[in-house]
Amino acid sequence: MIKIIVKYKKEIEEYCAENNLSVEKVFHAPRAYNSTRLILQHYDPEKGKMGLLDETPAAVTLAIFLENGKLRFEQTEHTHKYLGAVDKTGRQVA
Repeated sequence: MIKIIVKYKKEIEEYCAENNLSVEKVFHAPRAYNSTRLILQHYDPEKGKMGLLDETPAAVTLAIFLENGKLRFEQTEHTHKYLGAVDKTGRQVA
């Protein structure tokens, strides 16, 4: 399990709520990580492509860094497109 997600789950959930991001999408996004970084990604799978496993180009959607015991979040131009929260009708929350 990814230590940053386990240890800082509440803080990540709070960040999502404050920034209109879907907790579900954030916790289930493809990712690359180590002990101090969590990089969330999105890729458009094509037939025969394996995403992160074969270096299919992926868009970074959110970067989370652990610095001095606190999380620092960096959004990208892809953050809300792929991780944005939706309302009960399925519309993107502004």
